[in-house]
Amino acid sequence: MKREKRSLNQIGFFLLYTFSISWLSWLIIIIGNRYFNALWYGEPLFWIPYAIGSWGAVISSYIIYRQFKEDFSEASFVKFVFGKKIDGKVWLIFGLFTIWRLLMIWLAFGINKPISILSIIINLPLLILLGGLEELGWRGILQPQLEKAINYLPSILIVGTIWSIWHLPLWMIKGTVQSSFPFGLYLFSGIILTASFTTLYKYTNNLLLCILSHAWFNGCIGLALYVGNNGTLQLDLNWKVFAVFSIELIVSIILGIAYSRKNPLVLNNDFKTRKRNLFDKKS
Repeated sequence: MKREKRSLNQIGFFLLYTFSISWLSWLIIIIGNRYFNALWYGEPLFWIPYAIGSWGAVISSYIIYRQFKEDFSEASFVKFVFGKKIDGKVWLIFGLFTIWRLLMIWLAFGINKPISILSIIINLPLLILLGGLEELGWRGILQPQLEKAINYLPSILIVGTIWSIWHLPLWMIKGTVQSSFPFGLYLFSGIILTASFTTLYKYTNNLLLCILSHAWFNGCIGLALYVGNNGTLQLDLNWKVFAVFSIELIVSIILGIAYSRKNPLVLNNDFKTRKRNLFDKKS
């Protein structure tokens, strides 16, 4: 019971910090747009509050790590992110995930030119900074802590919903990717991506690869939004799009459930390790 309470405390504090940092930062942009004719999308000053808002989950994950440091087996926050060993099996899983993304935009949106792939690689550092790093919070803190309190499937729905709601202020900022999506569709895609990234994290146990995969997805969907529509900010939705995303959802959930059943206590290793260390000291 004490363990679950600590997990719920981490979840509560994480959400409080994340939403406060992000929504207040994005609110500055909204006020600037509406009342001062300033901070328009793409202007130099726009990127300051926008970036701070995007890093809400990143900043919060570090605060949680410091606040609940005894719950993490890693000696430092850097090791929490980069310290996991990446063996051949992990690289294979990551590689298949990356290839699927390219296959997805080819099948659904007809984008298959090499120059398009090159553009993702060139923009990858920016995609990591303004998107991929979110995984430190969503997969590093929220998802695993929530799975300590409830089952895998409900946790996917909850995290996907929270993640989508976290983006809500961006619908009020003209020019953002979110402003071109109906929220219902964005919510659906958020749940799908939550299932995908959570499954990737389960099988790789590596936040860095989740960060790269998140950034890679943002690059791929960016191609569909701009390159696939001659520079217009919209998705060409058709049955192929729904088909490939449905396949991703089904496969991710099946793999996630299989892993959770096979390794029901994996997410509690940090507590088991701490308990074992305490026992060793007493001995």
